[in-house]
Amino acid sequence: MKKKKKAVEPAAKSSRPRKRSRDGELDGDLISHGDLISKLPDDILCTIISLLPTKDGARTQVIARRWRPLWRSAPLNLDASKHLCSNDFKRFSLISKILSDHPGPARRFVIYSIRLHIAEKRYAEEAAQIENWFVFPALDNLQELDINFRQPFLSGRENRYPLPPSVFRLAPTLLVAKIGLCNFPNEIVHSLSFPLLKQLTLSRVSISEDDFSGVLSGCRVLGSLKLQGIRDVNCLRISSTTLRIIIIAYSLFERKGELFIEDAPCLERLLLVNPGSGGETIRVIKAPKMETLGLLSARISEIEIANIVFQRLIPSSSEVPICTVKVLALHFSSPDLDAVLDILRCFPCLEKLYVFRHCFTRAAIKNVPQYESLDPIKCLERHLKVLVLKKYKGGEEDVGFVKFFVLNAKVVKEINFQVYKKIDINKKWMTDQLRLLEVENRASQDARLKFGRSCASWIRCLDPQDLSIADPFNCCFVDAPSEAYL
Repeated sequence: MKKKKKAVEPAAKSSRPRKRSRDGELDGDLISHGDLISKLPDDILCTIISLLPTKDGARTQVIARRWRPLWRSAPLNLDASKHLCSNDFKRFSLISKILSDHPGPARRFVIYSIRLHIAEKRYAEEAAQIENWFVFPALDNLQELDINFRQPFLSGRENRYPLPPSVFRLAPTLLVAKIGLCNFPNEIVHSLSFPLLKQLTLSRVSISEDDFSGVLSGCRVLGSLKLQGIRDVNCLRISSTTLRIIIIAYSLFERKGELFIEDAPCLERLLLVNPGSGGETIRVIKAPKMETLGLLSARISEIEIANIVFQRLIPSSSEVPICTVKVLALHFSSPDLDAVLDILRCFPCLEKLYVFRHCFTRAAIKNVPQYESLDPIKCLERHLKVLVLKKYKGGEEDVGFVKFFVLNAKVVKEINFQVYKKIDINKKWMTDQLRLLEVENRASQDARLKFGRSCASWIRCLDPQDLSIADPFNCCFVDAPSEAYL
């Protein structure tokens, strides 16, 4: 008797291997297989591609025929940092290839840590290649440039690379320019015009006083200026009818020097980020709209605002107060109530006070000063609404410092404690703090006390050049799982 053969079931359609075309792409309509993204219009897909990292944007060409032309028609966002190529020298040819293949327009070009070979011949070849980047048509309408060199390992050569003059071909369209670790070519600066530039950052560059003034005079709508480690100059002067933010990061000068803010009628914020070693003197001569100031620190040897000179945070006088400042940030190595009160007398309209402490060193603590009603501090009487303390530990020195404000700030609404990370913010600890601070005798019955965590650095939490943020120091307070309100 013959055995019946088992019927062979046909394989499910989904298990069949899909054929590939000669160029390696998958055959068939991707949309029928659930590719909803490809249904989007070209202009939306191009926007998506331009927001991707450079490598990923270029790789979209192999998804399907539908995507192949999109990378070249999308605005180029060229981030040529380490993730593009880990080999410093291979990056050069890769950048050149991208700029030659892409017709533009380029919206953003970022390249960090440019380093050239030591050998004279290779140095010249690579310098010429960098010069050629900014001539490619792809960069004709560039809006954002971020170029930063690396310190050369040479003893005989100048320890800053020259900024290629071809960079300034892009001046008419730039909105944002960040330039670091290079020498400015002084033969071209005075003829430059930056009609659209809104943000300018100069970090560890070598530029003369005249060239710096020439760059600023060519910026017609500049709103934000950031300076750090300016080299080979001991005096800079700022006059601008459009500047709203000036940021001084770390040390302003590599050595000693003076910054004069001579005429800044629209300046709203003077931000001093991680003040340096005390080599700079800052003089604010005319800034009638300045509302936000800080971090004022003893590390700054001298800062003059209007007619008040602060020498390592000690004001020369409070007879002609600074009435425009509403937000002030101070930096101390340890709590110093007397110094803070002297400073507050200079700012009668202050609404927010931030006290940053680099570290806490135990010192002999005096009794909380008795508030002299015949010589009141005006901001404590009428205006101070918010007090923020960074790295609060709750020890004797901290309590004595804050208790003065609890007992004497008559209109304060919030006292925020950014508690040191090693402190366990539990109910018992908070209850003990409220008792030590004598909150039942507080001068403002509306005062609310809040304990939370302190972030590592306010400057890392936001872009201080963003004017849409009302208070650039506000992000430094982070809510904790446990809070205490009163």
